Amino acid sequence: MDFKHKIPIQIRFADIDRLNHVNNACYLSFFELGRVYYFNEILGNAINWNEKGFVLARTEINHLEPIFLTDEVYCYSKVTKIGTKSLTINNQICKKNHLGDFIECANGLGILVAMDYISQQSIMIPELWKKRIEKFEGDLNLNTYH
Repeated sequence: MDFKHKIPIQIRFADIDRLNHVNNACYLSFFELGRVYYFNEILGNAINWNEKGFVLARTEINHLEPIFLTDEVYCYSKVTKIGTKSLTINNQICKKNHLGDFIECANGLGILVAMDYISQQSIMIPELWKKRIEKFEGDLNLNTYH
């Protein structure tokens, strides 16, 4: 998958479990960080997070390779589908190996529902949000569904 958005992930000592690698529960937090930075960058001032935004309705993750305390790690994010009230965002966690190549350690997706936080009701995804996401992602593999 072609990802245009990437953030570094700092591995903390607290993330490490008894097997000396990052505990599986941490990966969902890494995906969350990726989503937050993605939407802050792409939507910018088009969204007021105190009033409207997204809630996570579903998530899934595939664990492929372990991550260790000293690894250089990145989270990639990409919106792959936009509906009327929800969208799908894919994430990938990669680490650099000793040769400088990236190794995929985990991948997954989240289905997010657009929400009015004040009324606590789902809403249609505003057209401005859709346009900014589509502009960022381009026409490559962005499937719009209704």
